[in-house]
Amino acid sequence: MRKIVLLILSISLTLTSNSLAAQECGTRQLDPKIAGFLKMINYKDLSLEELRSLPIEQLKYAGPPAIPYPKEDMVRIKITKDSIPVLVFNPLHKDSLPIIINYHGGGFIAPLIPSLEHSLWLDAQTYGAIVFAVDYRVAPEHPFPAAVDDSYNAFKWIAEYGDELGGDTSRITIMGNSAGANLVAVIAQKAKKENLSHKIKLQVMNGLPADLSPQHMETSVSYQQNAVGFFQTKAACYFAVEKYAPGQYKNPEVSPILTKDVKGLPPAVIINAEFDPLREDGILYANKLRQAGVRVWEKCFAGQIHCLIGLLPDDVEQKQYESFIKMAMKEVFLH
Repeated sequence: MRKIVLLILSISLTLTSNSLAAQECGTRQLDPKIAGFLKMINYKDLSLEELRSLPIEQLKYAGPPAIPYPKEDMVRIKITKDSIPVLVFNPLHKDSLPIIINYHGGGFIAPLIPSLEHSLWLDAQTYGAIVFAVDYRVAPEHPFPAAVDDSYNAFKWIAEYGDELGGDTSRITIMGNSAGANLVAVIAQKAKKENLSHKIKLQVMNGLPADLSPQHMETSVSYQQNAVGFFQTKAACYFAVEKYAPGQYKNPEVSPILTKDVKGLPPAVIINAEFDPLREDGILYANKLRQAGVRVWEKCFAGQIHCLIGLLPDDVEQKQYESFIKMAMKEVFLH
């Protein structure tokens, strides 16, 4: 009887701990730098109705001005029979570099806009890698599964031919922010089904939408805490899914946390932010992977917003984020 009581107590404490972890990250104090950033860009929440009324092109190409970088450090190619556009960043101009396949954010609506290119160029330098940035097709013109198909086919092509462009195909990391993080989770799961997951050494997901169902959005603690006021809103999440995969929320290739068997997936880095509606998604998916025996590095950044938007390259938190990923890359590449 004593063993049974202890077992029940242990389970209860574990569940309580997971619940608290999903709800807490910091002291609910927004980083003053980020508060200043939101004020600087004159940030204003838009309701679901306002988002629906805007021209879709206005949402697709919203972003800051592009920051210049040496053009000789990037080449544009088209791959597979579908001619998927890919930007290849190699500022080190070396061969046999680790490969990062990057899937951009943008709510499954925005393409790979020029303002994202500088950060991809920086990533190649920061991680000493060659970065393949996939410009997958986006909604509403190309709804699900177009983004998944492009992203997965690009992964398979790069895993086979990436060495011809300076990469080491034995050291592949797939990386994504927001919608791109969702695609990373889905790609890793599809690779497992086709016995290709060994080609992925690491998956990195920042601001992961793991469950896109309306039911989850209305019950998740972080969705309620951060519904408005912190750049990424609950309304924006609703709008994105409405355009990307209406009525298909229960498909594991839309909501990857619904996949029953995640055992054997590649090691994962999952990054969350305290003031992100999607914070709990990342925490729950990290728990699911960990319980299945998958190696997980998980970090929640207190005081920060979705995908750590607003941080500058030299900010302490940005450096911590980069060091966290470098640590995981170093470990998986040694095995």
